[in-house]
Amino acid sequence: WNVLNEGKPFTPVFAVGVIALLAIGEGIAWPHALLGAAAIVPLALVWWRFDFPLRLRAALWVALLAFVALFRVVSVPGTILVLSLYLTFTVVLWGTVYYHLRIGTPWTNFTRFWRLVVENPDPTSGNFLEQVPKTLLLVYAFTSVARAGSWQSVAGVEVFVAALALGALLLHQWFFTWVPPLPQRGLCAAEAPRTRAASRVIVIAIDGCRADRLREAHTPFLDRLRADGTDYTQVSTVYPARTVTAFSSMLTGAPPEVHDMRSNFVPRLGVRCESVFDVLRAGGMSGVFVGIAHLIDAFGTRDVRTVTAVTNNEDIDAALVARAQRALVEESPDLLVLQLLHVDQTGHARGSYHDEYLHAIEATDRTIEGFVTWCAERGYLDSTTLLVTSDHGQGIGIGGHGHMSPPEILVPCIWAGAGVEADRIIDEPRSITEIASTLCNLLGLAAPAQAVGGALLPIEEPAAPGPVVFVLPAHNEEAALPAVLDAIARADIPNSRAIVVDDGSTDATASIAELLGALVVRHPRNRGLGAALRTGLAAARDLRPRAVVYLDADGEYDPADARTLLAPIEAGTADYVTGSRFPAARAGAPDGMPISRRIANTMFSALLSLLSGHRITDGQSGMRAFSPRALEVAEIVHDYNYAQVLTLDLLHKGIRMTEVPITYRRRQHGRSFVSAEYLWRVPLGMAREMWAG
Repeated sequence: WNVLNEGKPFTPVFAVGVIALLAIGEGIAWPHALLGAAAIVPLALVWWRFDFPLRLRAALWVALLAFVALFRVVSVPGTILVLSLYLTFTVVLWGTVYYHLRIGTPWTNFTRFWRLVVENPDPTSGNFLEQVPKTLLLVYAFTSVARAGSWQSVAGVEVFVAALALGALLLHQWFFTWVPPLPQRGLCAAEAPRTRAASRVIVIAIDGCRADRLREAHTPFLDRLRADGTDYTQVSTVYPARTVTAFSSMLTGAPPEVHDMRSNFVPRLGVRCESVFDVLRAGGMSGVFVGIAHLIDAFGTRDVRTVTAVTNNEDIDAALVARAQRALVEESPDLLVLQLLHVDQTGHARGSYHDEYLHAIEATDRTIEGFVTWCAERGYLDSTTLLVTSDHGQGIGIGGHGHMSPPEILVPCIWAGAGVEADRIIDEPRSITEIASTLCNLLGLAAPAQAVGGALLPIEEPAAPGPVVFVLPAHNEEAALPAVLDAIARADIPNSRAIVVDDGSTDATASIAELLGALVVRHPRNRGLGAALRTGLAAARDLRPRAVVYLDADGEYDPADARTLLAPIEAGTADYVTGSRFPAARAGAPDGMPISRRIANTMFSALLSLLSGHRITDGQSGMRAFSPRALEVAEIVHDYNYAQVLTLDLLHKGIRMTEVPITYRRRQHGRSFVSAEYLWRVPLGMAREMWAG
């Protein structure tokens, strides 16, 4: 079912079926049909790589119209096949027959479901505005080549596909910026708490529950839990907001690219990192996850106890609760995670904006009250912490979730019981990934190995402003480093610290840095400037700074300019500030910069401006500043260099950026990092960053 339900596998499967019927119906010669099929493989790969979330779907229709205008091909039989088969599958088979047989919706569900499909924005096959233009373009491209039967027609299609792929890359970099970025890890792993705050933790996850509609609903029991506990109001799910993906991040603390559960369609079984269940086993404890069968794909039968999803929607939660009660009686786990499905299935079948969805939330409130009362009567709530949350919300259409429309992003996160403060409302942005650390923390255990963010409990009160941390990657900079560290000390930045990352130096760089009072982090071998800055930023996160200033350790930049870089951050107008050696207000070139460097800088800055969609005058600057928010999410995935890929990463995450003028002088000691190798590795790194992003 997930092959047909998830958009990525559905597109090629559906297109192959339509094209086969079209080729047979039109009597296309098999050599021409094979040529046409081969020609559209690159286009199918572009569709597999790129979803077109929400408003980006308009670009698909523009591409379809452009293809028709350029190639003058419209397959009327193909269009009829696509539309008729698509609506038959989504509205009749899925929205009517499937939902009637699985959850008991009425046979008349198609009268509403067709409208939900047309407006649906998620990454499933039920996204009309994404799946139809993608399939039509595959069919039209096949028709164009199959009818012509020439290599010239193939070449024309491939040129179009190449332009389309480049356009998709730029479109996503420029405009797909609304996904809440995940926090990055510090250098030091968090230690396990010395005491255990709870004897048991029970998590009740209301699948597909929108935080905003939960507040609209009449939920007296959950309202009492809020009053008796702590309510985090700004907890975001992960992208894509799919059930298996989100639960995997919730219970490993890891991003989807780490645990590798990227949709409900799971080609490889099992999360690829440590989960809370693994941590519990290692600590001599146990955990149980009660839910429906596809959660076994992520966590396996060892940890998951299932009920069949082929159950009337009014009865599914009762079946899940009964299985959870049985698990408590028979296994008495230290951690119980209970998935409830009535709300999610109602949203998918009837729409999350309709009254039925609100009524389902209210019924779930009563279900939770009954389960918690049962637990209390049997002593299962003694010294227990209770969490009510969700894996994701739902958007418009068929309860769409995945592409992070606003109603999908925020999930409820209500804590009560042992180790929880009463009547607390926390409005700061947090992530669903931080639930894993919190569960382990409550049980006196360290967080899973790849968990990002911190524990939500106990609540950390606002601390005094931290230091301004200077991060200096250094490789064989024993001659230049003393003057740079001395200049930092004289820069008149209150409460500042310096971190020197010794990137495999063979000279006295590390010992000099330590002697001069810097915190030194060593790489045993030279890994590259990108790797060194990644380490430096991770070390800075552990110090909880009020800002971070990065500068090269070669003496080319004046630490006194840090005040200029910090000003926009302190004023709240920017989170990522780069120092420009080429500000528009100043004519001429920086002191001592060779003409070859000026030309290369101009070229790379122009390329970065194009790829990022922002005007950038100095994309290679070696002096930058980060607010706590930018520091928290800054990610450098390439070891060789950081300059361009870091800017692409932060802009893609919606971080506010600005440039300020700084001074520069050519280095007096050592050898520059920039060489002929830089000229080809930097563009390659930029391409990899955008493709991976």
